[in-house]
Amino acid sequence: MRSRLLLFIVPLVILVAALATGFMLVWHLFVLSLLVLLVSYLWTTLNIKGVDSHAKLLPRRCQVGESFIQRMTLFNRSRMPKLLLEVRENTSLPGYNNLATFSLPSEGSHSWESEIHCRKRGEYELGSLTVTASDPFGLFPRQQNLGEPQKITICPATLELPLFEPLMHHGTGFGPERWLAGQFGPNVASIREYVGGDSLKRIHWHSTAHANKLMVKTFDPDHTRKIARSVWVLLDMQKTAHMTAGEDSSEEFAVTIAASMVKNYVNDGLPVGLIAEGDRPYLFQPDLGEEHMWHLLTTLALVRATGSMPIDHLVSTESGHFGSESIVIVITASPSDWLVTALRQIRGRGAVVVAILIDPISFGGTASVTAIARTLILNGIQVHVVERGDDLPMVLDSRQASLAGMHDEHFNSGVHPEGSL
Repeated sequence: MRSRLLLFIVPLVILVAALATGFMLVWHLFVLSLLVLLVSYLWTTLNIKGVDSHAKLLPRRCQVGESFIQRMTLFNRSRMPKLLLEVRENTSLPGYNNLATFSLPSEGSHSWESEIHCRKRGEYELGSLTVTASDPFGLFPRQQNLGEPQKITICPATLELPLFEPLMHHGTGFGPERWLAGQFGPNVASIREYVGGDSLKRIHWHSTAHANKLMVKTFDPDHTRKIARSVWVLLDMQKTAHMTAGEDSSEEFAVTIAASMVKNYVNDGLPVGLIAEGDRPYLFQPDLGEEHMWHLLTTLALVRATGSMPIDHLVSTESGHFGSESIVIVITASPSDWLVTALRQIRGRGAVVVAILIDPISFGGTASVTAIARTLILNGIQVHVVERGDDLPMVLDSRQASLAGMHDEHFNSGVHPEGSL
């Protein structure tokens, strides 16, 4: 800015000197300084004229972790070459900066490609350009905006969860059948040798006597996926429930889990609904199909943890949607004792309830979900505890959830599950 001001002051100084001295050389210097200003102005004005752009049509949406190619073309519609144009793409996409400098021949064009990595969920704009032309002295830079912005929605990443299975909770007491009864049907599929941890109730005595070693019955699977008519995903988006910010926050963990549940269940042919209270209330009734899935994933791309409703209030408020043929999956980072009461009431109606608890301590918080996890397990509710950096498909392994719950609550307290040796 100072150098530009100085170049405007110089002609005035030369003019004063020419008037004072009358020397012809000084007058020539004055005329030359004016010509420099005029040529610089015309250079910039003509260099920006006749420039146009075209951007390849972007995909409507993609997911975190994916990438796509952005192709841009700048055209020179005039016969005058365009020299040293600076081109910057206007975008709100984090971590992306498309900046280039090049010249255009007469009535020519220049194309370039950029690989865009989707790092953060949300809605962003791409495709419009700001072209800057300047003279050699940088006195008269001019900018021109070209092209129309295109919107793209980056949906949260989704993970395959092959070992996640909501477990039925028929029966009473603390034995394995309390947790695992829903995994087996009434039909015996085969006989195998006994292994540690098998329930004594499953011993097939006739085969045991014949083989002279313990043999147990295995049953046909009877998973809740086959009897449930709807799946509800409840996502806690209360502002005070989540710790840290950025791509590795508890909020992003929660959204990724919710998106994975939605995709996995829709792919399995079950109707899925979504409830959240964030920047605004969200309620989507269970439905089927890929279009419905992308509708929910798009919603999860935009939802933000700015809500004021605690998760226990949300569960209680929306409990009328959950019946005996529902699977209710609650994802929260809030260690609220009242959540136990709310989930127990839903479970009492016959719904299958799963609580996925994100541990605030691992994200820099001070509260722990350990106590509420133990209480939920004692109340017959399947629990998964997720910590920062966890391998989600491994943590959301239902076999680990049930066994870990029984181990923590019964082995450590001296109460052994039925059938253990």
